[in-house]
Amino acid sequence: MSKSACVGTRALVTGASSGIGSALARELAKLGVDLVLTARRREALAAVATTCNGVNVEVIVADLGEHDAAHSLWAAATASGPIDILINNAGFGYFRRFDEVDWTRDAELIQLNMTSLVALARCFVDAHKTTNTPAYMVNIASTGAYQSVPNMALYAASKAFVRNFSEALHDEHSGTPLSVTCICPGGTDTAFHSASGGGDYSWIANASTRSAEFVAQSAIQAMLQGNRTVVPGFFNKLTCFGVRFLSRSLASRVTTYVLGKPTLALPVRTEG
Repeated sequence: MSKSACVGTRALVTGASSGIGSALARELAKLGVDLVLTARRREALAAVATTCNGVNVEVIVADLGEHDAAHSLWAAATASGPIDILINNAGFGYFRRFDEVDWTRDAELIQLNMTSLVALARCFVDAHKTTNTPAYMVNIASTGAYQSVPNMALYAASKAFVRNFSEALHDEHSGTPLSVTCICPGGTDTAFHSASGGGDYSWIANASTRSAEFVAQSAIQAMLQGNRTVVPGFFNKLTCFGVRFLSRSLASRVTTYVLGKPTLALPVRTEG
């Protein structure tokens, strides 16, 4: 799909109320893509919608951390027309020892980061099985998908799942009109860090942090080019490439140094 061909298509963007999700929505709007934006916070979604100029924007409030919310969302999103682009951006994490967080929070993380993503992916793939028009899925993972991350054990594991799942889908649909791209951002300047209980980072982590706009631009460019997996930012690329030369235990220790210690305050859920 070329940029000119994007005009008049429709995209569903999850986790669109802030951070990378809102930046992705604005980048798509610049291409003339009509938008269906979803997250839990109606007012925040409405505010993002006002920044997406020149396209039709529909707002759907949904909590993909709830069981089977994905299918209800898909039904609502497609009621007004087909979805040509699916951006699975919604997700959350916490920077805390695994045994210090309630199971209910972990169950919600699994539901949001993996189960709902897979459910929406299935809906999207099924909808495009018999069509010949270009269709694009973008799944947001993390540089954490390349190794274990102490104090973010479940979050990093969920992103490893997203990366492997996305790459397999990309290969399954090679040569078809449906393209799947995985984006693995490193540290991004959003509210995710403070809300997750992180932020006491080393200079290495701070130096590699990029803006949400940079990540969104990289993601949309990768999508249009039909790329398989993209790590935005040179330093993040170097890190993900270099980790393969370390033992897994050493890579884990290095990550512990780079990310520092969790904050004292318990994290709250924020999508991103």
